[in-house]
Amino acid sequence: MRTVGRYQLNERIGEGAMADVYRAYDPEIGRSLAIKLLKPEFRQSEECCTRFLREARAAGALSHPGIVTIHDVGESDGDPYIAMELLDGEPLDDLLKRTGQFGAEHLIAIGLQLVEALAYAHSLGVVHRDIKPSNVMISRDGRSAKLLDFGIARVVEAHPGRDGENLKTQVGQVIGTPRYMSPEQAQGLPLDGRSDLFSLGVLLYEMATGVAAFPATTAATLALQITMSDPEPIALRAPGCPRGLQFIIEKLIAKKPDKRFADGAQAAAALRREQAGLNAVIAEGRARGHGRRLPLEARTTLVIAGVTAIALVIGTQTMLSRQYTAMERVALTSGSTIAEFVASNAALRAVENASLPSAEQDWAPIAAFVTAASVEADVKGMTVVDADGVVRGASDQRLIGQRYHAPAGETVVHDAPDEKVTNARLADGADGFRFVRPILYAGRPFGTVDLTLSKAELERTAQLSQMLLSALALLILLVVAGTSYLVARALANPIRRLRDGLDAVSAGDLDMRISHRRSDEFGDLFDCFNRLVGELDHRVEQEDLAATQLNAAPAPAPSKPSPSRKVA
Repeated sequence: MRTVGRYQLNERIGEGAMADVYRAYDPEIGRSLAIKLLKPEFRQSEECCTRFLREARAAGALSHPGIVTIHDVGESDGDPYIAMELLDGEPLDDLLKRTGQFGAEHLIAIGLQLVEALAYAHSLGVVHRDIKPSNVMISRDGRSAKLLDFGIARVVEAHPGRDGENLKTQVGQVIGTPRYMSPEQAQGLPLDGRSDLFSLGVLLYEMATGVAAFPATTAATLALQITMSDPEPIALRAPGCPRGLQFIIEKLIAKKPDKRFADGAQAAAALRREQAGLNAVIAEGRARGHGRRLPLEARTTLVIAGVTAIALVIGTQTMLSRQYTAMERVALTSGSTIAEFVASNAALRAVENASLPSAEQDWAPIAAFVTAASVEADVKGMTVVDADGVVRGASDQRLIGQRYHAPAGETVVHDAPDEKVTNARLADGADGFRFVRPILYAGRPFGTVDLTLSKAELERTAQLSQMLLSALALLILLVVAGTSYLVARALANPIRRLRDGLDAVSAGDLDMRISHRRSDEFGDLFDCFNRLVGELDHRVEQEDLAATQLNAAPAPAPSKPSPSRKVA
């Protein structure tokens, strides 16, 4: 088994233009890792080895979740090596070959991690210079990405037999992989972090469309495409790509560095905004389903009417419940009072009869009173019982003279009004309220009054209240829905006018103006639109005039050769 330093090398797991990568094992701490070794043809160059180690140490100072971690840098028998984090995933170029285009959500998630890693590196003065799919490792779950080989590309020399995979300038500096290098790299100009952003934009273009931004097959043609030609618009290659994401990628691959994002932090902020907007669109799409989008008037009316309907249902049900409870309490209090009244009126007669033999007792007035009271529609049943438990008056004449049998669950009513109501509730039956009151005189019981009142009137009142409140709620809902529709329609019309104007300008019609007589915020917006289009029209005219003057300028006359002089 081959060893490098203290590391035990296993199989080779990767190959680059200048180095091989091996799976290795560190026996001192029991950790698997990756070892990168220079290829034999580069080990002979002292300059390559020195720069390899120097720049690897510089890259090792980077500590970021989006950058592969370098654990150790050293030499073994004069051969430099780098010990780094062993990643469980696959290079982005392999993933692109297998999957083709990336969805916008996945692309933004990967791109955001990469641009944040670049922003961190640039803040420490490190420029990668060789951003390409093979230098991006994607985790097995596809959610995380890491950048590899920071700074290493600068030491790669052009190597015969590799189809121009790497180029170098006249002074020998490697400028990166042609297909992903920036225009300033192709021209051998000084580089900064914006060069990496261009390469990242080319990579994101390929992820979005599934094809290379610059498809030429030779290094010379690639250099011309990168410096002179724009890639085919993303909208043609990937119509489903969000416009905001298209704008970000196109800004990243602008030819002039000052037309790109100023740094990685700005690019990351733009991607985060696009990610938040995309998430909002996805959430909105899930909320309303995958059908055709409804007009603004319909959406606004449905939303406001729906919220109003929910509020009305909750409010109506709460009001009806409380109203029913209040009416029920009134009925219970009334029934308890009636039972108390009957017991009070029957008390004197019950006391007199209690002192007489059964044959001499006179219960006719009580029976007549009960019969007359039972005529009331609300009274379902009334029974007056003497101290011996014999029924002396009842709405059901068949019970008079018989033993009184209290229904199951009979409750004893106390003197406190609240307790009377509570006990009446406990005696509440399916069809009415039942009240049981003792006939008392001087604190001694002389019988019982059993009264049952009907619920029918209470139920009718509750149903009437429910109908009236429902009708009122429906009327309110119709008014709110109609008002919402009219307001949404008033908003939709100027929005559509502005949209049509923007479509016309994007199609090249700079004579487009929005005429209006509005004095509200939409009027201000229309005025801003007109000023913007006017300024664009003016700039286009100035550019056309400058181009015309440049084309019409006469070519400089050839200089005449100076007359020769004879030397005496």
